[in-house]
Amino acid sequence: MKERKILENIDLLAEKIKCDYEKISEDSEITEVAERYFELLEEGKKQGFIPVFVEVKDYFNEEFPDFEEYERARDEILENYKKIDCNQWFKERKQEYVENEYLNEEYEFSDDSDYLDYFKNFNEDETFYLNSIFDGETGKVRENIGLFKIPVDKAYEIPGWFLFGGFNECPLPEEIIAISKYWYEKYDARIAAITDSEIEFYLEKFPETQEEAEKLAVEQFLVSEDLVFQIYDELEELSKGLYKSRNWYFWWD
Repeated sequence: MKERKILENIDLLAEKIKCDYEKISEDSEITEVAERYFELLEEGKKQGFIPVFVEVKDYFNEEFPDFEEYERARDEILENYKKIDCNQWFKERKQEYVENEYLNEEYEFSDDSDYLDYFKNFNEDETFYLNSIFDGETGKVRENIGLFKIPVDKAYEIPGWFLFGGFNECPLPEEIIAISKYWYEKYDARIAAITDSEIEFYLEKFPETQEEAEKLAVEQFLVSEDLVFQIYDELEELSKGLYKSRNWYFWWD
């Protein structure tokens, strides 16, 4: 009965956005799930879709409009993101943070030797973590996970398909897409998973210097304050987490 309810939830969202999907079993291992993602990534290049893991909570089905209204909202978002200047967005967001005393105007990263040595000694991290769809306590896939095949050729447009953004200090949907495009062009960062409050990226490239990781840490803090306030505690730890890593995780609590 529980499995049927899960499938009904995913079926309902897939029908609402007119999209195919594969159900991900809760018994799946992370290696198995990651392997299937990369298989579909290759298939999608030929068939015209991009795969993304989606946790389909009741939120999606309760909040989603009917298809006509959904399609209108989605298409508006996918048009509006093209008008956004990311550099200007980061500048204005930083000013907000400075005024709210979240960030100093000219933040200076630590010169502590342990911090500096981290960048000298750390090798790249190739792991595909998928923190947003795995339960950290059980090590198993969360309930209600589908691997959706979004009929787009631009991974950064995926948030628009789920009307994602504009809640809990999260940027608006069109802003999320514009920022994702900006990072895609710099790091080939692809949105691999999305829930009602999380987005996870997989990168083909990554920051290769301390300076690059620190600049990116500030950018990501401006996008999600919870990265520092609830996950990493400080910008130095976030910059270490981004250095030579193929995974980015965002959460808006």
